[in-house]
Amino acid sequence: MAEPVKLGSMDAVPPALRYQLRDALSLIADGELGGVGRTRWERVVTDGGAWVGADPSLAEIGYWMIDGKHGAELRTKGCQWLSFFPSVETVKRLAAVLADAGTPAPVRDAAIATLGDRQVRQRHASTLWTVETVQAADEVLAKLADAATAEGKIASDALPIALRAVQTDLVAAIFAKAPGLWGNALEAFATAPLARVLFVSLPDIAPQHRLRVLRLIGATLGEEAVPLLIARARDAAIGERLEMLFLALTFGGEKHLPRLEETLQDMRIVDHLRKRARWHVQNKGVVPTVRGLRVARTTALMKPSERAQKCGQAADDLGALTKFERHPEAYLYQMWGWMVLGAKDPSRARELVGAHPESQGQVRDLYLEELARRGRIQQLAAAAQGATGADIGALWLAICGRPFAALELAATARLHTPELVCARALASYRAGRPDLAQRILAEDMPPSEITDLTELPPFPGPHEAWMIERAPTARPAIAALAAGINGVLALGEPAPLDGEPDRASLEPVDAVVRRLGRGFPGSTVYIAGELLVRDRALIEKSVVAAGARLVSGPFPGTDYYVFGDVVPVQIIAQLERQGARRIRDGELEGV
Repeated sequence: MAEPVKLGSMDAVPPALRYQLRDALSLIADGELGGVGRTRWERVVTDGGAWVGADPSLAEIGYWMIDGKHGAELRTKGCQWLSFFPSVETVKRLAAVLADAGTPAPVRDAAIATLGDRQVRQRHASTLWTVETVQAADEVLAKLADAATAEGKIASDALPIALRAVQTDLVAAIFAKAPGLWGNALEAFATAPLARVLFVSLPDIAPQHRLRVLRLIGATLGEEAVPLLIARARDAAIGERLEMLFLALTFGGEKHLPRLEETLQDMRIVDHLRKRARWHVQNKGVVPTVRGLRVARTTALMKPSERAQKCGQAADDLGALTKFERHPEAYLYQMWGWMVLGAKDPSRARELVGAHPESQGQVRDLYLEELARRGRIQQLAAAAQGATGADIGALWLAICGRPFAALELAATARLHTPELVCARALASYRAGRPDLAQRILAEDMPPSEITDLTELPPFPGPHEAWMIERAPTARPAIAALAAGINGVLALGEPAPLDGEPDRASLEPVDAVVRRLGRGFPGSTVYIAGELLVRDRALIEKSVVAAGARLVSGPFPGTDYYVFGDVVPVQIIAQLERQGARRIRDGELEGV
């Protein structure tokens, strides 16, 4: 099927992503997002989200997807796609979608979310909201907010969240008209007049928003808020009273400690609250969650060169109070995670996971790196397996001088990735088996990424060559494997002196020997594709005679495959990613 959008050379994105984009678009060219088309499109977004923004012309895909003639699901995906391409033109297109009274609610919500999404997260580093784009988007959101205020009802759940990133006097004035209505939108930004209105209107704001609003009031008004907070604290519920007293300490100093002690005297287990009080006294004028969120909500407004440093500070801010108690709102941990990723700091990943273990998956690679550098073998193995990152964990163990533990973890990996192969080669060498390292690089390389439907080229293919040239640090294992044994060995680092000792077993090495030995007894074999020339019955007989058994599909765990006379590239790629090896000519009769 023809592509619905004319695509250029797409030289700015990796070759595998170009193939995936063309493939997905060919499946949704009729304007409907069917099952296979949906799956392929979601893979494009998941695998290519860090790259698509490098080619601004790909915004045309989103403009086509949001066309009113298409179904709601495709239009929703189109709005989400346009979040990779912030521009005045994108704002105009989304504004037109919102101006159409017939636009379905899910599409409206997606358009609104994109207009308020000023975060880089894991998008391409070139992602940048210009001043003109911000102004255009703010005008659209302010118009929606004003209409909702006049109606006294917010029809879109996405609107308050989108407005959390907006910092204009106009929107602040709209909030001030109905503070109780906009409680969910109040988070990081406010003007002084709005903050004063919010304080007076606290009873009108839903309880689940009050702590957030109190912090915003304090961060905006500073010392001006102290007498107001002290006066209201007497009659407030205990959670709000404590927050008010902590804010009084932040801006008024330790002279307000007696008021806090008066509140604590009838409470149990208050040591953590006293420790938090000391933190506020020592960090005068800082409301850490608000300061951190002001960065987290607007990373795409910052110059790329400034982001890492600001994200690091924001990560520290969002984690500051968790030393004393958990955040009352779970989304703060996710925002903290994005700041850790933006800072690219393994030690900050450890802090996040220590405070909130559920965030381990979000910062997996940085966390595994930190554990390996500190020699925490058992902790790393458990974390890697729990987050389906055995290949990444094994590579870091090999890099950090724990070869036997690396090979043991590698044996549990589900996919045959460049990281896994690199881990096995480096670990084998450091375990005293350079012969195995050389054989791995000669006989057991990972599959290359699909770039067209003609064939799956040997590693490194066109995609890998592009990555080595354009982004060598994105996946160092690819460049290391392409450079041969010297490239792999160059990754190695000294083992941490105070880490756990390596595994005291040769069994992980034996597992590599067995894999390279290519034994058929007890293995599973899949005949991939169609056999038009060769004798299927003879091949099946040979498989059984060799002590193996046939399987009916390219299932995970399949050991070998027969390359048929006609085989789709996707099947071969799937098998090799799962670690299956091709049976060579002459290894079995009939093959």
